[in-house]
Order: sequence, then structure tokens, then C-alpha cells
Amino acid sequence: MKLTMIAAAAAAAAALAFASLPALAEEAGEGSAPQCLGCHGPYEKVRELTKDWKDEFGDPVQPHQYMDAKAAKPHAARKIAPDCKMCHGTHPIPPTKGMTMKKPTLNSCYGCHHMENFQKCSSSGCHEKDPPRK
Repeated sequence: MKLTMIAAAAAAAAALAFASLPALAEEAGEGSAPQCLGCHGPYEKVRELTKDWKDEFGDPVQPHQYMDAKAAKPHAARKIAPDCKMCHGTHPIPPTKGMTMKKPTLNSCYGCHHMENFQKCSSSGCHEKDPPRK
């Protein structure tokens, strides 16, 4: 009897947690890191899985970077995971059988890294000051 009550309580808790996912989507925003990492996280695990990833040019890059877009040094500021949908898109909750996801790209990174490299601006030559006009 006691085991049955524990199993029933566990099933009810799981159903409640699953039912709260759409509410989480509204609260955190569809495709937001808090929503996605609820199933796919934690973020450190995701970073570990992609530590040897290479971009479309064959250069090694860690695509799962922390970023605070409002900071002067976006990658050196607070540890904020960017919205997952920027690269991965979204899927229905729960996922549908046979669904496919778009292939992730670094296009959102190229908004800032517009020379399509991951060097600091000062060393890549893209933000050098113009020479004085005569």
C-alpha cells in the first residue's frame, strides 16, 4: 500500500511538471535558454558536448558561449546563456514523433563577428580607427 502511494505521488508530480512546460514557455519565452535547458541542460553539459565543434570553415569554436549582450565585453560579463532558438529553432512541447530540426548555424554570431571569425575586434582589424583625413 505504501509503495502504491509513493508511485502515485511520483506519477502525479511528473504529470504536474510536464503540464507546467507550456506555462514555462510563456514565462521564459519559447526557445529561451531556461525553457530548453529544462530538458536539454544543464548548460555546462551542452558546452561539454560541443567543446570540439568546428564551424563551417573547419575552425574550432565553442558555439555555446555565455553572452550578456548589454555588457561592454559581452562574453566576459555575467554567465547568461543566449536563447537557443537563435541557432536551433524551436520544437513543439512535447516533441512530435518524426519531427526534424533545422541545422544550427553561427549566423546569429555573425551579427557581431561580422568578419566571420572569432578573434577580438582589436586583433581582427575590423574596428580600427580610420586614418586622419587631410
